[in-house]
Amino acid sequence: MRIVKVLVLFMGVLIVVGIGLVAYGLSLDKNADDPKTTSVSPVNPSVPLAGDVVSSNAAPIMPSASLSAFGDIAVDIAPGEKLVSYSRQGNDVTLHIEGDEGNASRLVIVSIEKKKVLGRILLGSSVQ
Repeated sequence: MRIVKVLVLFMGVLIVVGIGLVAYGLSLDKNADDPKTTSVSPVNPSVPLAGDVVSSNAAPIMPSASLSAFGDIAVDIAPGEKLVSYSRQGNDVTLHIEGDEGNASRLVIVSIEKKKVLGRILLGSSVQ
């Protein structure tokens, strides 16, 4: 019988401690900033998702990160071509360039750090 009394007393202590922890958790300020987390601003994807309507006049919103001056980088754009969109990831910039009527579309990847064009990706059904 003594063991039952000890177990009941132990479970009573656990219930009291549990209720105390629940009350403490409810009393915490939910709007307080957590020092362990950092704030991240929402970022629109630089590549359109399936079904999205892409506006040719708007550039994607990029997170505000400081970028040091890098000078001039020459990218060849033929007459009639236009820059449709761009996106930046770290020190690389991807430029989406299209021809007159949306043909001859290509992506040009530029390294800001190395100040040169890293490569081109030709888009279209006739490209092999």
